[in-house]
Amino acid sequence: MTNEPPKFTHKNSSLGISQALENDQPKKLRRSTTLLSDSFKEPSEHDTCFGWAGFYMTLYLNKIAVNIFGGVTGWKWYNRIDELVILGALPTPTQIKEMQQQQNLKTVVNLCAEFPGYRGLYQELNIQQMRLGTADYTVPTLDKIEVGVSAIMDIAEHRDGSIYIHCKAGRGRSAALGLCYLIRRYELNPQQAQSVLIKARAQVDKELYHAEQIRMYYKSIIMEAEGGRIHRIPYTFM
Repeated sequence: MTNEPPKFTHKNSSLGISQALENDQPKKLRRSTTLLSDSFKEPSEHDTCFGWAGFYMTLYLNKIAVNIFGGVTGWKWYNRIDELVILGALPTPTQIKEMQQQQNLKTVVNLCAEFPGYRGLYQELNIQQMRLGTADYTVPTLDKIEVGVSAIMDIAEHRDGSIYIHCKAGRGRSAALGLCYLIRRYELNPQQAQSVLIKARAQVDKELYHAEQIRMYYKSIIMEAEGGRIHRIPYTFM
């Protein structure tokens, strides 16, 4: 018996996600523990048929919430946070291509522990993926927040192009990283960053700024800023 996730065909998902995963899956799986791995190498909580069924079910619920009720709720699949970062739900291959063409997408930050990303597609489009795998319904660890925000700030300083931060629904895990990015780049405290995030993306968890990891990250940023080790800029988009 292997740890391979069950294979799905295009008929299983109108999102086009399962077909992309089927095409991306390597012929021979090798184990890896690297943070930036973007293929099926470590068994996840969704390695069983039951787990993958639950994954697709919740993904479809998010699709319904956006496509059917979005006109009332203001929910969208993704939203731009500033000139650099786009925050959203797990993208389809079509959406990735659209963002590359329309938003100059260059980097994807994937917070899903349960979804490896589109290795083949990203290679084809010359898009870099960074994985910060975090279990669903949790906030990334402080270490992952620091690694993720540091990478985003490095891209902001040295590269052109947009960054897409996503988890499954774009409400919790990815929103937490987006919030911390706002704290790091701009002169915002957690509650102010939360307000900016909600204004940009209506469906984000409204209590994220209370998370201990985010509070700890903010304290470290304040210490570094007061020590002159980092520079933050005023937020002028209100």
